[in-house]
Amino acid sequence: MQVGIIGAGLAGSLLYRLLSEYGFYINIYDHLLVRGCKSTNFVFSNKNELLTVKKVFRILNIDIQDYILKEIDDINIGGEDYRLNKKIYVINKSKLIEDLVPRTIVTNREFNPVIRRYTTKVIDTGVIVREFNTETETKFYDLVVDASGNAKVLQLGNTHTKYKNDIRTCQFLISYDDSPEFDKFFIDEIKIHKGKPLIGYTWIAPIGNGLYHVGCSYYRNDHELWEFLKRYVKKMFGSGYTKVCECYSRINGNLISESFIGGVYERRCVASVGESMGLTTPLGHGNVYAIISAYILSRFVSKYDSDEAVLKYKVYMLKKFEKLDNDKKAVKSFNLLRIVRLLKEYYNMPIHESMKIMFKSIY
Repeated sequence: MQVGIIGAGLAGSLLYRLLSEYGFYINIYDHLLVRGCKSTNFVFSNKNELLTVKKVFRILNIDIQDYILKEIDDINIGGEDYRLNKKIYVINKSKLIEDLVPRTIVTNREFNPVIRRYTTKVIDTGVIVREFNTETETKFYDLVVDASGNAKVLQLGNTHTKYKNDIRTCQFLISYDDSPEFDKFFIDEIKIHKGKPLIGYTWIAPIGNGLYHVGCSYYRNDHELWEFLKRYVKKMFGSGYTKVCECYSRINGNLISESFIGGVYERRCVASVGESMGLTTPLGHGNVYAIISAYILSRFVSKYDSDEAVLKYKVYMLKKFEKLDNDKKAVKSFNLLRIVRLLKEYYNMPIHESMKIMFKSIY
């Protein structure tokens, strides 16, 4: 089988390695020189997720312990400390991705060589599909995988539809040596935007050695986020910090059930993994699901012909992540009881404390 993977982040790189184990011929595309720097937290919702991720790494002879910078035990939400009831690791994600697929293996730094293979049309039944331009251009790949994350390059729909549920983020990596009190994960300024499936908030993640990943995610424009985060960092750290790097990004808030997961078009097989298909929690966590989705797709592709594999994968993913979609729907509809249960589930917050935050959080 010959495979084209669009995106050499966590999901794409892991899928490349897993499919390579089966001897498939693979091209992997990415336009970024630096991969994996935007999110460092791996949040495991339950024990099964942790066991699955460890199993995947064992298949590839990778020890996850080699990439763990810090394990988070306590979290501070809105000024109150809570003991976590699940595993959160701060991971050296950039190193992990580079070890999975070195930059030199990524065959092209642009998405265009793959995107140009597609054109949008409406078929006789009125359904919008993506099809390849010509047989000559596309016969090389039996399967094309969208692992482009929040870019969602192969998702159907116009630009507004693709990004309407996204939440914008602004992120700093800072160095600050005089703050032992920041040895826990901080979440502040929680805001719920009714009609959107993600929760906006500001965070501080201690990485170790005086480094902190600080960011904010809201439904605001980039300049507003930038100014907001600058004020927040100054409030929390004073003026004695050094900014190492900074970036803007998005988190894909689309529901999985409304995203393109997999299918066969014009005899070509296409599938999505990770964030590109909406595999993020209402709080924006997606790293663990990037790993799990890549593993699941690799298993189906190894057992079945490509067309049967992507159809089985689609059915399986909708069923497996039905709860995740329902959680995002609850946030979108501003279901207070469901949201406070989510905060209890994710961060072990007492329900009465969550209710206080919720009543103050409407954005």
